[in-house]
Parts: sequence; structure tokens; C-alpha cells
Amino acid sequence: MLEFFTIALLHLFAVASPGPDFLLVTRQSLRFGKVIAIWASAGIATGIVFHSFIAITGVSLVVSSNPDLFNWLKIIAAIYIAYLGFLTFFSKPNPLNDEDKRHNENYLGSYVLGLVTNILNPKAILFFITLFTVVVNESTTTILLLFYGLYMSITTFIWFTGISYIFSNQVLTKKYENFIPVFEKVIGIILIIIAIQLFL
Repeated sequence: MLEFFTIALLHLFAVASPGPDFLLVTRQSLRFGKVIAIWASAGIATGIVFHSFIAITGVSLVVSSNPDLFNWLKIIAAIYIAYLGFLTFFSKPNPLNDEDKRHNENYLGSYVLGLVTNILNPKAILFFITLFTVVVNESTTTILLLFYGLYMSITTFIWFTGISYIFSNQVLTKKYENFIPVFEKVIGIILIIIAIQLFL
């Protein structure tokens, strides 16, 4: 029971920390509305299942212990996150009309965006390696490990769905309509900074 609470607490801190996933969901919420953002959240949650699986099977440990392979992953992730940053920074202001938003982005595209953003995050790989090798006891069964992964996936989806609702709230977006383009540019800059940090 203590092991589960430790994992739940560490995961809460990790998922609540602003990073590429948070910035992506915020961007999708502001630009396309909550439904599109929720699909991105589902993609991120699927990424958590992926990370849990490769951590449990030991694949992520192999990747992280191979400097060349891990560096290539970081480079790919940095290029991808930088692309998202430039895309967000240079994007034109989007009308707040929900119907227009639905035509500007498709559900599957947003899902894949969330999935790829999470999977390519090197920090996520290191987090799950730490979780499943240091925090988890050696005697913990595979079934329980899979449960931990599923739990983190579900809670991640719930968290980012909440973020989707907050940042797509019609009252808030209408009230701060003039600031949304500026906020999107800030998100773009932060994503670019994260990409640069991955190169260093």
C-alpha cells in the first residue's frame, strides 16, 4: 500500500509540473476547444501506457544506458518540440467560434500529437525508469506493475481533461480574448526553450 501511495504522489508531482504535455493541451484548448484538447489528453494518457510497458519490460533501461541511442532520442525530441514551439508562436489568432475550431483540427490528429509529444519526452523515460527500478519493490508482481501503469494513465487523462475544460472555458476565453494570442506566443517560446535545453 505504501508503494502505491509513493508512486501516486510522485506521479502527481510529475503530471502537475508544466512541461510539453501541459503546454500542448493548453494550446489545443485555447486554439481548438475542449473536445480537441481532450483527444490530445487521451494521446498523452496512451503515451503513459507505452512508457510503463517499456519500463516494466526493461526496454527503457536499455535505451537510457546507451548514450548514443539516448542522445539521438533527445535530438529527435528537441526537433519535434521546437517544431511545435514555432508552430504555436507563428500561428494566426483563431476565432473563438466552436464550429470553426472543429473544422481547423481533427480528433485523430490531436490524439497523435499528444501521443508523440509524450512518447518522445526523454524526461518521461527517465521518470518511469526511476519509478519501476528504484521505487517499486523487486517482489512486486507484474500484474501490480501493470495496474500502476494503468492507474497513472487514467489519472493523467483526468488531469489533462480538467486542464482542457479550464482553458477552453467560454467565459474566460471571451474575457481574455485579446490576451490569448500573446499567451500562445509565450507557450511557443517556452516550448522552444525546452527544445534548446534538450540539445544542451
